Amino acid sequence: MQRLKSWLLGLDPQSRRKLLIAGFGSLLVLYLLLNQQAGAGKPEVTSTAEEIEFSGSIFVHVVGEVKEPGLYELNLGARVSDAIEVAGGFTQDAVQSSVNMARNLSDGEQVIIASEDQFQSSSAGGGLVSLNRASVEDLDTLPGVGPALAGRIIEYRESAGSFSDVRELREVSGIGEKMFAKIKDLVTL
Repeated sequence: MQRLKSWLLGLDPQSRRKLLIAGFGSLLVLYLLLNQQAGAGKPEVTSTAEEIEFSGSIFVHVVGEVKEPGLYELNLGARVSDAIEVAGGFTQDAVQSSVNMARNLSDGEQVIIASEDQFQSSSAGGGLVSLNRASVEDLDTLPGVGPALAGRIIEYRESAGSFSDVRELREVSGIGEKMFAKIKDLVTL
């Protein structure tokens, strides 16, 4: 080390500056090369959040007025129309307006396609009350549901969109486990 120091001090100032610049330049090039090689192992992000597709499947039970009722596995993001299609389509007795064909499905859901008789009795109050079509008066016919609670159910439906599952009723203020147990078998989507 002492010999290197003596050699450097023995050089004229102009040569010493050139040597220091060349040494610094060599170190900079070496640093850049090493940094470039370290970055080569990192994966490059090539997609955005909008481009990411969610994959997977859901299971849906399709019943009522379809040609082939049953349990079906559908792609995540499927709609009611997809469930009806895999179940063979509507029967002649189906009331197609009894379901929202554009609604997204969720795993474990049951899609019920009503017949004309079921649809008529439901509208007349003799059948199930549709959470997605019922008026305050229709909901008021359910045990323990008065006009105020019926209003909150409709407000929830309007703010959150159509009910996709009867269990969503538990999210409505005033419907606890006991109330839900009383009315869950008396309502449909």
